[in-house]
Amino acid sequence: MSPAPGSGAAVAGAGADTAPHFVLVPMMAAGHAGPMIDMARALARRGALVTFVTTPLNLPRLGCGPGDDALLIRFLPLRFPCAEAGLPEGCESLDALPGPGLLGRFNDACAMLRTPLVARLRDDADAAAPPLLRHGGAARDLAVPRLAFDGFCAFSSFCMRQMNAHRIFDGVVDDRRPVRIPAFSIDVEISRARFAELEPRFVDAYEAAMGKKIWAVGPLFLNTMASAAIAEDAAAVRCASWLESKKPRSMVFVSFGSLVRSSVPQLAEIAHGLEASNRPFIWVVKSGNLAEFERWLSGNGFESRVGEMGLRAILSHPATGAFVTHGGWNSVLESTWPHFAEQFVNEKLAVDVLRVGVPVGVKDAAPWGVEAAAVVETREDVARAVAAVMDGGEEGSARRARAAELGRNARDAVARGGSSDQNVSLLMEWAERKKPTA
Repeated sequence: MSPAPGSGAAVAGAGADTAPHFVLVPMMAAGHAGPMIDMARALARRGALVTFVTTPLNLPRLGCGPGDDALLIRFLPLRFPCAEAGLPEGCESLDALPGPGLLGRFNDACAMLRTPLVARLRDDADAAAPPLLRHGGAARDLAVPRLAFDGFCAFSSFCMRQMNAHRIFDGVVDDRRPVRIPAFSIDVEISRARFAELEPRFVDAYEAAMGKKIWAVGPLFLNTMASAAIAEDAAAVRCASWLESKKPRSMVFVSFGSLVRSSVPQLAEIAHGLEASNRPFIWVVKSGNLAEFERWLSGNGFESRVGEMGLRAILSHPATGAFVTHGGWNSVLESTWPHFAEQFVNEKLAVDVLRVGVPVGVKDAAPWGVEAAAVVETREDVARAVAAVMDGGEEGSARRARAAELGRNARDAVARGGSSDQNVSLLMEWAERKKPTA
């Protein structure tokens, strides 16, 4: 990987007789950029030229993995117009915003990237028209094909489309009353980095409803598991050493992603619940809460060990037995604690359809970026969910067996000749057909 040239030639030659050229424009958020860089690697390994659009502060967060230097991936860091959009300097990623009140301005700033992006791509006289992922406006300006990189699963995407198309919540007064979603082959009620074997019915149903081709190419991160190597800093080494001391599948990993903000009282309940589970655990606490919460920890007999180790390295470690997660589609789904967006629909898939998840019991969505004043879930809820995932008798054993089978299917999907591997090849063939002729 290398930065795009700074002279204005953002994209190197990608003529009609060379490999396809993709320009990837992720949403400026950690949970979106990670899967997109994995997509860039998957395309580049097939010989494609990839230009990855980012910003100066987001660029160092992308990281590099073994073998990346040999790939034709070029980073194009565009200046993020914080001042022009009325944002504080440094707010170049969604998780960097002080609060949800600035979301509109953040979206305005992202939209302002369209003009400099188009100018940089047009400046390259040698560049053939590249397919663009995600940025429809820039694709229209350049008159090139556009691909949408959908980070949701097909189940959630199809659910949300059906909800909007059939306006199922019109006239519904009670927000907690289940409403049936029409046009499902199974009964589903609710209060694409995907792979075909995970949710085949929903991939097909969503594709038919959209009337557009869907390439199920995930889970992309399995292609880059070598990148999960543990960093050689002291904190990471301590964390790795601690993991090595634990029995297989004995440890609980807790993380709610980069956007969730929990109040200190809620964090305290989680801490007590984890302690009551009598299981060793690693818990990632968002840095905005860290100082106040560490004071609470020290005053209540808990030990705080500050360290950093990659998410993938922890989840792939043999000691990890359960993952308590917000249910974002980038996360393994085992013990589910949804907060907002499509996470409640993901919970339905994990718990009721795939039967690999245990709900903590959350009923109400939390506004993004806002700390809830009250405690949403108690220590008893946390301890119960952890016990169900880690033990759970025959039902728990069956759940773990299903999760293990899904894991094997996922690895088969991305292996050579697997469904996701084949879909990446089909995507490349599609891009070849879209290249302009000489």
